[in-house]
Amino acid sequence: MAMKRAVASAAGVCAVLAGCAGAPGVPADNRPVVRIEPAARPAVAIPLTPFLPDAPELAQTLATGPDGMLGPAVEGGAEVLLRSVGDGQATPADCVSAAYRLQQAVYGARPVLAVASNSWAGGGFDAAPVSGFFGIVQMASAGEARDFFATISEQWRRCNGQTVALQHPDPGAGELSRITGVDFGDRVVSADVLHVSAGTGAPTAMRALGVAGDCIVDVELIDPRTRGDTRGAVQVASLLLDKIDSGR
Repeated sequence: MAMKRAVASAAGVCAVLAGCAGAPGVPADNRPVVRIEPAARPAVAIPLTPFLPDAPELAQTLATGPDGMLGPAVEGGAEVLLRSVGDGQATPADCVSAAYRLQQAVYGARPVLAVASNSWAGGGFDAAPVSGFFGIVQMASAGEARDFFATISEQWRRCNGQTVALQHPDPGAGELSRITGVDFGDRVVSADVLHVSAGTGAPTAMRALGVAGDCIVDVELIDPRTRGDTRGAVQVASLLLDKIDSGR
């Protein structure tokens, strides 16, 4: 009799607790359990200006001496990307990223959260002038940035030795850009670009593009002291990448 009372009591408790498998006369509760996962946090744009190079950093990296002028930083979203090259204006289109800096035609199709850039002129009256342009683009995720960098690196590889023809509506206002010396590092790709407009060549631009986390750095450097040597652009790109890595 005591055994029957114990079984009945256990069955009652199991019924209250919505099911004990194997209890006499109590069916198991096989209803699906609904779990609400926390929503993934949306990516947030961050201030990028602190990661841009300052004048002392550039002077030290490029050995130009203390004299130099740093332009004001420009910061915003995708709207501050440059539009020097419009859609369909350049051939081959895949080589625009190597020939021209921070273009909307290159980054515009990607999930860009934030953009910052500035320019700089170094050297002095008794030294060769050196100038540079430095951009940072924050993508929606580190994965997006890595994918973009991989795509661009492959484009630069294919564009080595190619000439980009840029067409303008005005006759005689077009430009040819010869891409050479494409080189690859662990996180930076670099190239030399010679621009020729109306038959006149400009100083060779040294281009470098790198990736750190969810950010892409985009560098153009003109340094007559090191013709055909992209190490200066790579060093500046590495400086920006290190600042991003240490500041995030």
